[in-house]
Amino acid sequence: MAVKFVPRITWPKNELLLPPEYFGVTPPAGVAQGDIRYPNIVDVPEMMRLSPNTSAAQSGQLRIVDGLVTAAPTIRFADANAQWRRSSASGSEHGPWKFEFLGGDVFLDLEMAMYLAKSVDYNPKDDLSVQIFARIYEHELLHVLDEIDIATKWLPPQLLGEPTIGRYLVQGAPYVYGLGSSTALDQDFHDFIASIIVANVFNFWVTEKNRRARLRDAPAQYKIVQDQVDTLRQRQINRH
Repeated sequence: MAVKFVPRITWPKNELLLPPEYFGVTPPAGVAQGDIRYPNIVDVPEMMRLSPNTSAAQSGQLRIVDGLVTAAPTIRFADANAQWRRSSASGSEHGPWKFEFLGGDVFLDLEMAMYLAKSVDYNPKDDLSVQIFARIYEHELLHVLDEIDIATKWLPPQLLGEPTIGRYLVQGAPYVYGLGSSTALDQDFHDFIASIIVANVFNFWVTEKNRRARLRDAPAQYKIVQDQVDTLRQRQINRH
């Protein structure tokens, strides 16, 4: 029985749902209501700390401090003790030991968060500020869409072809590990093999994530949003 990757999306830092109709937000197709979350509102220093780089700000695009979506993939075996069979690699009672994966679910968890800058937070009494908030938020939802699509559709089949994952989780080849025979050895191995797998998961994920982010944040795409925001801000100025 081979591995089955089961994607799970969580939002531990954004517990509240955002009603898109209240803000005039049009969510992209593929983003479920449960993934339309109210963003954390942060100041510029915090946004810059959270941001992986400042290239957008330096290149004159829509300021990177206006919005940010973060994600971090991890993996967890559904029942590691039942999914990994341990036997002696040498016939000795004292190891080393062979661990063979017997199949089943491996949870592919993606912990997501969304942040917007205080400068684009909305005033419920100012319809233009609500629209500015909505335009920035809609752009960030495109990143949400990409993250969810990668985790749920693109990544699982890609991982099945990765050499290490293919060898140990798909083919069930034995992994020789350790010298001891205590219960702690099992947990040590489970943690060890999970760290190897998650490193491979991360490499696949971050490569595709960055590729899509470059498309979403290309100058021409940023300019569309920036022009909309600039027009709304000019209307705010003219109103006073």
